[in-house]
Amino acid sequence: MESLRREDIEGLRTVFDAFDHNQDGLLDVDEVSAVAGHLGLSMSDAEVLDIVTEVKPVLRKLPFEEFVAFVCRPMPGDQITDEVRATFSTFAGSEQSVDAASLKQAMTDLGHPVSMLMSEEMIREADLDHDGKVNAADFMKAMVT
Repeated sequence: MESLRREDIEGLRTVFDAFDHNQDGLLDVDEVSAVAGHLGLSMSDAEVLDIVTEVKPVLRKLPFEEFVAFVCRPMPGDQITDEVRATFSTFAGSEQSVDAASLKQAMTDLGHPVSMLMSEEMIREADLDHDGKVNAADFMKAMVT
């Protein structure tokens, strides 16, 4: 986590908190699987279980620091770009950008409802050109850099 900027860590914390349904500060296997799916990572339940139990074999849950390590692990460049594009289209659909209301709706549709305040904060963190929306370029930069 030392190599991440404060803004990156805050963004990851927002994602972590959005998927931590029981707000215990830990992501269980189902929650980690949901995050992986929303990030465009195609992982079987067994692969997710392997990752979680490798880190916390008895607990079978990931604390925030381990979640960051999971999300930030290296991937081949082309795979990262493809997964980020796929993830953006999950939230944008046929639109060219995502605003707070559409992000809130997409998260609800995906079974992970967030408040409008959280949705607005997520958009604010990724909105690099400060137009109130996240377009594909904003999203790519926010996710890859």
